[in-house]
Amino acid sequence: MAYSNKIAEMLAIASEGDKVELAHFLANNLDNGEHAKDSAFVRQIVAAFDRFSAPRGGERF
Repeated sequence: MAYSNKIAEMLAIASEGDKVELAHFLANNLDNGEHAKDSAFVRQIVAAFDRFSAPRGGERF
């Protein structure tokens, strides 16, 4: 079974630096409060990327 979610596929092969950069972009543009400057919030976003991009039962890239 091939993976059909292109966002998850790209996140799976992205470098940690790229994911952090995207997380900062999202934090800065989605939340105009203090969360955008909170490194723990950015780490949570990166962790969510990793969970989203993990292959699920039987899927492979």
